Amino acid sequence: MVHAEPVSRRLWSDWFFERVPLPPAVLGALIAAALIGLLALLAEATGAFDRLAVRNLAWWQSRDGRIAVVVSLLLGTLPAALRYHELGTRRNLDALASANLWPGGLPAPLRRATSGNPRAAIACGLSGFLLIPLIAYTVDRDASLYFTARYWWLGPIWTWIVGSLVTFTGGIHIYRVFTDARIFARLARALPEVDLLDREALLPFARQGLLSAVPGVIFVTFFALNLGDAGFVLAAALLGSAVLVQNATALLIPMRGVHERLRAAKRDEIARVNAAIRGEAAALHGSPLAHREPPGLADLLAWRAFVEAVPEWPIDVSTLGRFAVYVGIPVLGWIGAALVQHVLDRALG
Repeated sequence: MVHAEPVSRRLWSDWFFERVPLPPAVLGALIAAALIGLLALLAEATGAFDRLAVRNLAWWQSRDGRIAVVVSLLLGTLPAALRYHELGTRRNLDALASANLWPGGLPAPLRRATSGNPRAAIACGLSGFLLIPLIAYTVDRDASLYFTARYWWLGPIWTWIVGSLVTFTGGIHIYRVFTDARIFARLARALPEVDLLDREALLPFARQGLLSAVPGVIFVTFFALNLGDAGFVLAAALLGSAVLVQNATALLIPMRGVHERLRAAKRDEIARVNAAIRGEAAALHGSPLAHREPPGLADLLAWRAFVEAVPEWPIDVSTLGRFAVYVGIPVLGWIGAALVQHVLDRALG
């Protein structure tokens, strides 16, 4: 089989990483470490440590101090996550281009240099600024706090400034996730046919779906660090629900088109087999059985049972379950710790 030439795409993040030749994970760790180091220096210089010591609180025990550290970790993580998303998307598109699924020529989404509109991505990032006051209000429940001098010490100031950068980067990331997911959905619907006997060529659609669910997992994992704080219950419920919906949507969009094509292919093949069982002439035209000796009734029944058992999604339920377990372990760990803390607090008064 002659494969189509893989697509070479110019990514948005290529410009930066060509000038900063570091692995994304290393760069993210350096950004987070630098931010936390700067936060510690500012805390020492402004007397924030002394302010908490008077209240017999360590930095991590302070809500504002803890959130300041969390947003620093997020700001280091999200650029690396965006880079890995773009690299993973390119690998999945290259795999589809090499699989020769479109004999008549590559569809337009595979021939374009990149996807999405930079202005739309920036607009989506800017809209993320609204999350900062929303989260703050669901935690504090008192907007008048933001107009008092005692509220604005180092922790909140750092959270609002660095958090704005986090939501901006996160907004761009979410834009890329859903833009790329829609591209895969269009590619799936443009498939001329699918092979029920070999679904391996469709795995890039499943990999893209799993890749699209990563941003929400990252956010929930870090946000779960605050579950031990009773003030975060409402914020956790609202944002957790929103992230679950976003993750489910981002997971399904790249695979839904393939699901529709697989279901249609199964329906057509079962209809052909049923027609052959009824004895209709040329009923198996277009079926894999058409190129063999005329099958008997037992063979037709066995083939129909096989086709009915073919999964209608490009990912197995067991694989999806393992993914959910792996990414859920950190979140479940923090939730368990928060529950233990609440139980101990109530038991000890």
